[in-house]
Amino acid sequence: MRIATRRPFVASPPFGALLICAIVAAACLAIVAAAALATGGSSGTSTRDRSSLTMADAFGLGGFSTLAATDMHDAPSPARADAIVTYYGSPRTPSMGILGQHAPDDAADLLAARALRFEAASGGEPVLPAIHLVYAVAQPQAKSDGLYLQYVDDRTVRQYIELARRRGFVLILDLQIGHSNALAEVQKVAKYLAEPDVFVALDPEFALGGSLKPGDVIGSIDASDINAVQWYLAALSRRFDVPKKMLIVHQFQAEMITNTAAIERHDDVDLVVDMDGYGPADIKEAKYARYGAAAYAAFGGIKVFLQHDPDPLSEAALLRITPRPALFVYQ
Repeated sequence: MRIATRRPFVASPPFGALLICAIVAAACLAIVAAAALATGGSSGTSTRDRSSLTMADAFGLGGFSTLAATDMHDAPSPARADAIVTYYGSPRTPSMGILGQHAPDDAADLLAARALRFEAASGGEPVLPAIHLVYAVAQPQAKSDGLYLQYVDDRTVRQYIELARRRGFVLILDLQIGHSNALAEVQKVAKYLAEPDVFVALDPEFALGGSLKPGDVIGSIDASDINAVQWYLAALSRRFDVPKKMLIVHQFQAEMITNTAAIERHDDVDLVVDMDGYGPADIKEAKYARYGAAAYAAFGGIKVFLQHDPDPLSEAALLRITPRPALFVYQ
């Protein structure tokens, strides 16, 4: 399945009140300049018991050719791949995933090898590797801004952009949101998203409000948050004349995304819902059918936890899932 080929979409009833558009800078094209800014934060939090296991309990908070083209439109693009394979993590936090467990070039070597295994298992279908960097890491204590977030420094982000570009990969910046809101956090990485080969992911698990701290309960975002980000990304791509952006939203519980029927489809944004939970293979596949293959997901993704899934799905098993995921994330 090519990521450029979207799943059929059955239109939902009108929901004008839920369509919150992002205000962009005056330099954006006139067609989007009048969009209304979405300023709301996360729409709610789970009432899940605090003793329930969260991802934070387990992980803590918080051979491709060189890309030689100089034209930004020749950068690797999800639209030209049958699958995207990512290695996820935070450089300074080994418990959060692969990027914190290996030096950058070593992680890139492992990712390239994994992508080649996918290509072999699929009979040679194109696979695009992606470095999946957690840029905004949720924290158990508030910073001075009260957002409960720690950000990766600019130098490190630039190093990973250069590494991805040198290897013919792309880069995904993951945002854990905290006490901020989805659009505000995406706007903070606009200078990176202006690059043709940088994309973005939202993690509703750590999107909380009030007195709740990341890790207390499983958080959530609303369809209006996702819609606002999609409008913003579409405008940004037009403004900087770069390929359309991929927006990944992680989900492993129903309450992590509210009002899913109101999620819009944008021709100029590739929306991927990534089934982010860990567990036995059969349960993961069932949850993928519920979230990654949901009607509101233009494309589906699934995450493999190499150290926490009791029976990690093989490349061949992942490719047999129906409908075929477009995104495979390794943590």
